[in-house]
Amino acid sequence: MAMLAKILVLDNEEDTQDLLLQRFRQQVADGTYEFSFANNAEEAQKFLQGKSFDIFVSDINVAGIDGISFISQLRKNYPLMRTVVISAYGDINTLRAAMRGGAHDFVVKPIDFKDLSDTLEKTARVVAKLKQVEATTQKLSAISDELDVSAKLQKSILPGNMVKKGCIELWADTIPAAEVGGDFYDYFWLSENKLGIVMADVSGKNVSAAMFALIAKTLIKSFSRIYASPGECFRHVNSTLYEENVATMFVTALYGIVDMEKNEMVYTNAGHLPIVVVHPDSKPLFLTCDPGMALGILENIEFKNNVHHFTPGETILLYTDGVSEAANRDGQEYDNERMLEVLRKNSKNSPRLLTQALIKSIREFADGALQSDDITTLCLKYRLRVAPHADQN
Repeated sequence: MAMLAKILVLDNEEDTQDLLLQRFRQQVADGTYEFSFANNAEEAQKFLQGKSFDIFVSDINVAGIDGISFISQLRKNYPLMRTVVISAYGDINTLRAAMRGGAHDFVVKPIDFKDLSDTLEKTARVVAKLKQVEATTQKLSAISDELDVSAKLQKSILPGNMVKKGCIELWADTIPAAEVGGDFYDYFWLSENKLGIVMADVSGKNVSAAMFALIAKTLIKSFSRIYASPGECFRHVNSTLYEENVATMFVTALYGIVDMEKNEMVYTNAGHLPIVVVHPDSKPLFLTCDPGMALGILENIEFKNNVHHFTPGETILLYTDGVSEAANRDGQEYDNERMLEVLRKNSKNSPRLLTQALIKSIREFADGALQSDDITTLCLKYRLRVAPHADQN
């Protein structure tokens, strides 16, 4: 079905209205055209102020002594409406002036109704396309506003980048691939000497992923206050996400509790990438642990608690696959070997400097290739001054 084109005709000849309605009776009947008629510019203005039109057909002489300016003003006031001018045959100078002034097309008197029909049809298609573009622009603007709000919300729920307390120095950051992403990190104090740290990656990279990330982050932090062990915390987070997961999304995650009294970290894994341990005097290595199942996929999943004892000056790195899977222009991935080599070379640096060196290396490797995934890291240096297994009594 063709889109309705609303046409305002400015012409003071008495038989024009009847003639147009007769010639275009089929288009009027099937809802293709709707005509309104004005005898002078003042009447036309009243019509335009009370109703929107797609096409304005005007006898240039009836538009008034300053008809060209009138048409120009209409183009400014009604940018989606297009004007078709009617002028006497041979009055080429007037037609040129009208076209320069903003008219879209023209027909000459005596009117050839086949020419007028073709002109109206083409003009109606142009207006329909303009309306489509405007509607698309408005939708994109609305989406952009929504993404902007979502991005601000997502950024606002992340804690700061840095912690420095006792044995712990921490630096965390995220670089989203789009306005909003599915990665998030978190850290929070569970007591004076216990710090919870989280790294997670939600399936998908759109607004839905960002909202799912917000829910998962809130659940992890809330249940961490109730359940003392990371494994038990994740068991309840998983059950809740599974019950409410109408979008069939999931999140891979790591959760560790750093205990400064025991110089250890108890941690659990829900399908996420392994933690890297960076020693100041040896090669970095991956912590081995049960990889677990991503949160939100299956119910009644158990998550194993693992224990890592810190040694003096070592650093741990939690990260998402935006690091190891960052690609260059040839589609080659950054991979773990490159990551471990950068960490080795910067093993004695602060968490912030080590992270910055890693990001710099990734960007140099990518060589301008479009970032396809969020890059999120949490780096924690443990400045232990006593033997890790010393008697605590």
